Amino acid sequence: MSIDAATSSTNPWTQLQTLLRNGPEAIDILGSTSQNLFAILEENDRLFNAMVDAFDGMIYICSADYRIEYLNDRMIDHLGGDATGEFCYRAFGRTTVCPWCINHRIMKGETVRWEVVSPRDARWYLVVNAPIRHIDGSVSKYAMMMDIHDRKLNEEELKKHRDHLEDLIEARTAELTYANAQLRLEIEERKAIEKNLRESEMRYRTLFDGSRDAIIISDANGRIMDANDAATQLTGYGKLDLVHKLVQDLYSVIDLNAYQRYFNRIQQGDAFDREIAIRRKDGQTIYAEFSSKRMTLAGIPCIHTTARDITARRQSEEALRRSEAKYRELVQNANSLIIRFDTEGRVTFFNEYAQQFFGYNEAEILGRSMLDTILPTTRNDGRSIVAEIQSFMRDPDKFPTNELENMRRNGERVWVTWTNRPIFNTEGNVVEFLWVGVDATERNQSRRQIQRLTHELIKAQENERYRIARDLHDHIAQDLSSLKIHLKTLFDTQSGMAEESRGQMDETVAILQRSISDVRNLAYDLRPPGLDQLGLVRTLFLYCEDFAQSNNLKIDFIAAGLDDLVLDEDIQINLYRLIQESLHNVKKHAEARGVTIRLVASSPNLMLRIIDDGKGFDVNGWRTKSYKEKRMGLQSMVERVGLLGGTIDIRSRPKKGAGIFISIPIKEQLREREEAHSDH
Repeated sequence: MSIDAATSSTNPWTQLQTLLRNGPEAIDILGSTSQNLFAILEENDRLFNAMVDAFDGMIYICSADYRIEYLNDRMIDHLGGDATGEFCYRAFGRTTVCPWCINHRIMKGETVRWEVVSPRDARWYLVVNAPIRHIDGSVSKYAMMMDIHDRKLNEEELKKHRDHLEDLIEARTAELTYANAQLRLEIEERKAIEKNLRESEMRYRTLFDGSRDAIIISDANGRIMDANDAATQLTGYGKLDLVHKLVQDLYSVIDLNAYQRYFNRIQQGDAFDREIAIRRKDGQTIYAEFSSKRMTLAGIPCIHTTARDITARRQSEEALRRSEAKYRELVQNANSLIIRFDTEGRVTFFNEYAQQFFGYNEAEILGRSMLDTILPTTRNDGRSIVAEIQSFMRDPDKFPTNELENMRRNGERVWVTWTNRPIFNTEGNVVEFLWVGVDATERNQSRRQIQRLTHELIKAQENERYRIARDLHDHIAQDLSSLKIHLKTLFDTQSGMAEESRGQMDETVAILQRSISDVRNLAYDLRPPGLDQLGLVRTLFLYCEDFAQSNNLKIDFIAAGLDDLVLDEDIQINLYRLIQESLHNVKKHAEARGVTIRLVASSPNLMLRIIDDGKGFDVNGWRTKSYKEKRMGLQSMVERVGLLGGTIDIRSRPKKGAGIFISIPIKEQLREREEAHSDH
């Protein structure tokens, strides 16, 4: 082949090889051509290196025999040191060639994109392998690695949620598989068309134009020499308008001198990561987060700047700051107690009103447990508050509001009505609790005073009933009995009494007997004499028996656990009244055939259950109706239970009967059995 024929080729590599084969006569032509080629190669290398440095992932190049020829900074950091010259599999912690290695495919000219788990850190990476052809005809593998571990984890999580959709997308999957195959064919055809393009230019443009972040390249005077599409979207200028514009036009805060100082520092090896305000073409100011590094473009020292729009984030942060400021101002100036505490009970927020109310400043209370600071472990009545707080933390929804006995720093006990709300994190787990409280000390004291007066009134009422019952039983009933006896004696001594007179006498005696029975029943209702003589259980049993016989009602009464228990007189008479009122209500309203009564002592409570099989009623409407019709039966039972410090739960549905469930706290006082006493 002649020199002219060789130089007529349009491929510079073909020209170079042909000229070298033609010997000395091609030296002049070769010198001129090689200088141009080397200049192009040098420039491409500079551009390629700049793009590699700006690449956000890891890059390495290795030969066909697995020797590492190049590592970028991020890959060196990943490996923990510069492994250039070593076998690639040793750098990744293996002693032999990786079984999944695809070097042989790359050396054949194939570009492979795949995902793999790194044996070094067990994380997922997206790897793009492509061949690099050297002047001497050899081929190396060029690999770009992007960390996609978080994405893979997210994909695995999403896979769990989309498994049930597989049947719906089966047909679509087949279509996509076919389309994907066609796309692969198109990609392969495109690769065949573009394989003669210079590899360095292709990589440069792919990284540059494909970046989602704006990329701007500027010289020492601030003139923009190149920019990608993302930069035009960020600034609002077209590509032609943006190129040759000055950086100072976009970033008005900086002048030429300041920019050149910044430029010189970049050229000396410094790297900058900052936030700046950019003036767009439409005059709008946006905020961008940028990173700058040095590079060379066409032999000119430049700055390679990558910028990302953070305007929305800045606006969100500013809105959040304003919201927090308003929230803090509202909370700190509120005339309510506002506190927050974590799941361990440690205080995390204490507003100014709470500080004044409890006597603690923020430094003294934050981080401390609420117990023994603002909450006493034991109430004034001796009951522990710990179990109640633990129950709240387990299930806060059961306690939307509650009234607690609190404690000021000086030891003073106060009552606070709290409105409670749990605070959740993004995963839906409770991390804190918010309490908003109002001082209820005065109201609580008033309520306690009302309860005390009501209790005294009921005691006075019971005492008066006892006095009236005793007078009825000991005087009026006795007098009527004596009158009956004298009357019978008087008529029995009269002989020859007319039959009509005898009938009138018997009728008069019968009237007296009914009066005696009515007086004794009235006295029995006012104060059962057996309560003092027979005890509570026996008295209740006899009362239920009499009530059942008198009203044709089946009553199943059982008491348990009271044999060795000494109850206060108040508890005994109130239990009697509760059962008495319940049975009267059943008689008047329930139309029941049977009633079940259970009285059980189970420390530390006394439990009473009264269940009937009657017609039932609407529990939600009974209170309003009872007030309207001045029927205080159930309400009086609620008041009695409240005076005893207990709880009452009334349950009923129409045609399903009714149930009253009462729990009363008791202090156990066990009787000493006679056979266990030291005197016996």
